Amino acid sequence: MVEHAADFEWRGEGEDAEVVLYAPDAVTAERTFEQTLPATTLPGVVSPVHAAASGHDLGWVAASETHAAPDLFSAPARGLLLVAGASAGDLSVPPGVSPGEVGDFILRNLSGIPLPRFGEAEVRRAVEAGALWAAEEGLISEEDLALFGVHVTGEPDALPRRALSAGVRDLDRPGRTYVYGIAEILDTERAEALSLSSSALVLTLETVPEDPGRLALAAHRERILSRIWSGDFGAAAELPAAPLGTEEAADLLAATRAVANYSDARAALRLYELRRALVGEGGLTLQAAWRLGGLAGEDGLLLHRWNLATAETGDTLVARNFVAAGTGAMRESAPPFGPNSEEDPWAWEEAGLLERVASLGPVGG
Repeated sequence: MVEHAADFEWRGEGEDAEVVLYAPDAVTAERTFEQTLPATTLPGVVSPVHAAASGHDLGWVAASETHAAPDLFSAPARGLLLVAGASAGDLSVPPGVSPGEVGDFILRNLSGIPLPRFGEAEVRRAVEAGALWAAEEGLISEEDLALFGVHVTGEPDALPRRALSAGVRDLDRPGRTYVYGIAEILDTERAEALSLSSSALVLTLETVPEDPGRLALAAHRERILSRIWSGDFGAAAELPAAPLGTEEAADLLAATRAVANYSDARAALRLYELRRALVGEGGLTLQAAWRLGGLAGEDGLLLHRWNLATAETGDTLVARNFVAAGTGAMRESAPPFGPNSEEDPWAWEEAGLLERVASLGPVGG
């Protein structure tokens, strides 16, 4: 049961922590509160657990002082915001391609871009160094690398052999790429800093760790669960969790870093492909990069992010069809999904979670 606390904000009591839930309406809040309750049973949980919900989308961030729980965070993914050097009208497209078909035309061209051949040695290096590996290979620039953030070395040996083998197959998978025009500029100063104008051609990209991430986190979950069944960890089998200071917790963190680097390497490869596809059209500039999901240690806490982006104050990300800036709320997390229909107030901004910079729409209006 949740109680209405403020515009688009509800609160309810979980087992060991309060839940602060943001949602566009009461029905969504009630439905998703029950889904959030398992996060309140995290050993060492620090109240409150923050959550955001919309339609079928749900994200939370749960902090613990003592334990790491693999079921409470989504495999770390990477999102990118890219701005083309040419507008849709300036692109050299074949006769008969309408402005509304420009996005499909760009994405179809990717099939003709050759990529380097990758084996397990390259996958191990990608897992270890992520976007830094891509920069060393000449696939992205130092300016791009700076936007990916501080590099944290991953440990290939923290991943099971099956995950590394799957990585060879999945490394160059395309991810989710979308092409947009600018529907409306909502914050002129921030938009200018991101090279967003009314005629800009914008691409967004999200890469997930695919099978390597799934296999790695499942293996560490089983390892932690076996210690729980033996009575060593004092946690419940319903929510496997490893105490900080144990080898299992350290290895889960190492595997999460490695998986995050793998997602970054995949994003860098897709950026390389997109730039090659637009090389004669003024190029493509990386304007923002953000992390989605994952497990991170911050200020003495382990933050478990499920389906939320890491967003400190002023950090840029794309949420549904908006370019937005984080406010630092929800333990510096933000929902990358949309709260409601376009006709209604944008709940995340009303609730103080994000500030809109520009709205995205079809190419050519």
